[in-house]
Amino acid sequence: MERRESLLAALIVLVLCSPAFAVDPKPGTIITKLDHEAYDELMPPSVRNFLELGMKIEVRAPESCPWPHAFIEATEKYSAQVKLTDDRRALRGYVAGMPFAKIDPADPAAAWKIMWNHEHKPAFSDDVRTEWTIDNQDDTGYVEKTLSSEVWRRLKWEGRVVLAPTPTIAHDPAIRYTEQWGPIQTPFDLVGAGFLLYRYEDVTRPDDSWLYLPQLRRVRRYSSADRSGTLFGTDIDQDSIWGFNSKPELWDFRMLGEKEILVPMHAGKYATADIWCDSKGTASWVPCVQWEKRKVWVVEGKPTFLRPYAFSKRHLWIDAEVFNVSTSEMFDKREELWKVWQNVFWCTTSVRDGRKYPDQRLFTPAVAMVDFQLRHSSRILPPGPGNPLRYDWMFETGDASENTPDFYTIASMVSGAR
Repeated sequence: MERRESLLAALIVLVLCSPAFAVDPKPGTIITKLDHEAYDELMPPSVRNFLELGMKIEVRAPESCPWPHAFIEATEKYSAQVKLTDDRRALRGYVAGMPFAKIDPADPAAAWKIMWNHEHKPAFSDDVRTEWTIDNQDDTGYVEKTLSSEVWRRLKWEGRVVLAPTPTIAHDPAIRYTEQWGPIQTPFDLVGAGFLLYRYEDVTRPDDSWLYLPQLRRVRRYSSADRSGTLFGTDIDQDSIWGFNSKPELWDFRMLGEKEILVPMHAGKYATADIWCDSKGTASWVPCVQWEKRKVWVVEGKPTFLRPYAFSKRHLWIDAEVFNVSTSEMFDKREELWKVWQNVFWCTTSVRDGRKYPDQRLFTPAVAMVDFQLRHSSRILPPGPGNPLRYDWMFETGDASENTPDFYTIASMVSGAR
């Protein structure tokens, strides 16, 4: 059995590292389930499944998504001093910016350096906020339940490059970041519920997570062993949020290769119903937007300190420029594809009137989370037509009344639900 698994792993690496023989699609090409075979080398397996579910890929010309200037300056100033510990589970000398400015795929530690870059990627800057809705759907496209909130927030406590204090907000023990989901506004049985997370710098200290359920008038501490369990009755687990939201120190990573694949980096649509390919059936699960060819790192992660855990492994398709996960594939205990988190990006200075940034920022106008085995989905996007976009993807707002350390407390979470 071990020899068979070793041969299979070697075959995966060989395929991923081999030159692609796919047809190079020209801008304007439309790829569907009827003709995708010619382009299969340009897609993760889960994206091929999306085509079978009714997705269409509109190919556009590739375009860069540059880092914000302050992040570039911090990387140039500090990255040369960053080192991995011998066990690769911690950084030494990290201050701000990207830990590793260059990745050599031949480096035995390349997979770990990619994941540390992902942990400190420029998209989630000093502070970030967005509003969101999640539609739970069956395979007819019927929306069983819609969850919504004006709040997903993250505050960086280290690696800050814009807002004072920089580069660190002091705390004992040191915190990498805090984030909160909620209070939830719909459905009625979850009104006021919220989820709070602290990620510590200490390698040996797992995240602290709390779930507040106002109907039960209690705060429940979330077990670090339950990170693969689904949240609020959706298909989404804590570790899959934004593609990979787990503490990297709890995993073992290895490089599967570097490839050029199609990625929805400049989607061309934002918070509109036509992001989804149809209003019914499985085509309502998947996005019909613009995709472009981009270089990605393919990293396999296996949980090493998480027991029990629902997934045997994850395949992470990580953009080589911005270091966000474009596609995250989750596998069951038989190592068969089970779920996927597919991000849809739009890299631009503004997605709507009234808020424009001096640098391009990476907005995420939609997410498709699909359970292939249960034939079910949870799709995420900002509020759609008819709903004002008040808090969608706000970066470095410096809102002293809200996105501050005082906001990320159990007392604040409970108070905000009232």
